Amino acid sequence: MIDLLSLPQAASALGLSSSRIQALVAQGRLPASKIGGRWLIERAAVDRRRREESLRGRPFASHNAWALLFLASGEEIDGIDPSVRSRLRRAIALEGLETLGPRLVRRAEPLHFDAHPGEISHILDDPVLVRSGISAAGAHGLDLTSGPEADGYVRAGSLEKFSADHALRPARKAGNLHLRAVPDSAWRFLQDAALAPIAAVALDLAEDPDPRSSRVGRAALRDLPSR
Repeated sequence: MIDLLSLPQAASALGLSSSRIQALVAQGRLPASKIGGRWLIERAAVDRRRREESLRGRPFASHNAWALLFLASGEEIDGIDPSVRSRLRRAIALEGLETLGPRLVRRAEPLHFDAHPGEISHILDDPVLVRSGISAAGAHGLDLTSGPEADGYVRAGSLEKFSADHALRPARKAGNLHLRAVPDSAWRFLQDAALAPIAAVALDLAEDPDPRSSRVGRAALRDLPSR
């Protein structure tokens, strides 16, 4: 008998968020079947991915993940040790962002909210938000147009006030607002930015359950070395 896992069980086994598991299923990178209205994943596929992740290396700490994303975007950053900078550049050159993606999960905690549709424009104009994903694609020249939704990064320490300011409600499903809470220790990389760097935007799109967004994001990740 085939041993099957629910999405939350697979997320727990792999040490990933449920939204990340949903993205992997949508991208066809984690085989799943819909049975009785629920997505189920073979335990063997989860075990195989866990072995692959182990071979690829441990996740980067949040501050190193952001340093790598800025370097991969062709942007210089201050305040990191030269040996760390060299190691990150070597990882980018040898492996590429598409391969390194799973090791960058600690850059932020993904959260989904419901916002009043009329509040979306105010959310995007709030300087606390650093736009990413679908909300930053056009600004980076990617062929995607944002609808009545928003996507971006906020400092973890600002999340509670940001949620109250915009009357946000945690979403049971995807919601129309995807926030990514960045640990306070790594926020210095983003504190003066209005847009996330192209590498982060491409990675966020690549992880999106929407097939077109994911396709555009993966193409942008592959294109990064030539930028």
